[in-house]
Amino acid sequence: MTFCRRRHPTSSPAAPLEDDDLIAEILLRLPPQPSSLPRVSLTCRRWRLLVRDPGFLRRFRAHHRSRGAAPVLGFFTEEDIGIYFHPTLDPPNRIPLERFRLQITGRTENCRIVCCRDGLALLVNVHPGQVLVWDPVTGDRRSLLLPPVFRNMDKFYSGMVLRSAAAAAGDGDRFQFQVVFVRCFKGRNARAVACVYSSDTGAWGDLIQTSTPLQVLRTHDVATSGSRVGRSLYWSLHGNSSNAILEFDLDRQNLAVIPLHMEGWIMSAQGGGLGLVSVLGHTAQLWKRETDPDGVSTWRLTKTVHLNKLLPLRSGDRLDIDFADESNMLILGTVDGIGIFTVHTESMQCKKLPVEFKKIPSVFQPFSSVYTPEMGVGAEHAGAEPLHNIR
Repeated sequence: MTFCRRRHPTSSPAAPLEDDDLIAEILLRLPPQPSSLPRVSLTCRRWRLLVRDPGFLRRFRAHHRSRGAAPVLGFFTEEDIGIYFHPTLDPPNRIPLERFRLQITGRTENCRIVCCRDGLALLVNVHPGQVLVWDPVTGDRRSLLLPPVFRNMDKFYSGMVLRSAAAAAGDGDRFQFQVVFVRCFKGRNARAVACVYSSDTGAWGDLIQTSTPLQVLRTHDVATSGSRVGRSLYWSLHGNSSNAILEFDLDRQNLAVIPLHMEGWIMSAQGGGLGLVSVLGHTAQLWKRETDPDGVSTWRLTKTVHLNKLLPLRSGDRLDIDFADESNMLILGTVDGIGIFTVHTESMQCKKLPVEFKKIPSVFQPFSSVYTPEMGVGAEHAGAEPLHNIR
């Protein structure tokens, strides 16, 4: 007698759309526009739970930040009412004004916004010299006191905030960062100094300065806004008869001065390396710094852009210019006020910003980040930030 062995059905692998890990990997690659995840969340309850998960949201932000894809959500300005956010995206991606409102106790005229980078904002309360690092998207914030050498500087501060590599990659504590401040001392013993704060140690490091007094620094001022190229930070130095760049190497922790034969804004050159954009009249020139086999560095012109072909300029219009290096974006207006435009130096795309200003305010900091309403700031972040109290 023969017996037939009954075969038990084996469990089949989950269908692709039933695998949450696979779905998350797909959704991670959606465009980083504020409306992307809310639209996806309407598909079904399962997807809605996935895109609202805090772990997924951290990965989503880190994924697009690491690729330099975070959109410019708007600009921060300094006004009589304090630090004010101006959204610039069109609906349905436009950020509500109240989402990025920072209320500050004390005298608002003492508060300066120094830098926006990596989805973080760096602010200084001039008296008594306190720093606030703030993530407008998550509401995270931390206050710290400036080293004595950087206090009582009135209103001109040169600094930069950087999200740590681990936090930028979506690993570890999402609110890990470094803060770097630089300053030039003029006069007979002119020198540049820098100091770095790390959220990992919770303290400022040793004061770093140029090894010898430098003649070029005796009459120079440090520009407020800086640029990052690779692992180095740069600030323009403006003087009476010459120009230069102050370079701070994050890995080596040292300062250097690079002479310049022209004025401009430091940027990442196309293809990598140190670049510069210079504007003369209605013409923008893009330069790249190159070093020959003998170690001699020169600046090579890589592109010329005729701005009057992109903007509604008349022959006599005088341009008012700023530059956002994180987006490689020129910010342009005119002294007479035709409105504010942005021009991306790589794509040459030009856009008029939907803001009420006719010309560029004295402080106009672009803010790039990845934001959706699901990760919006809750009521716990709506209170006043006591900048004058260390926490």
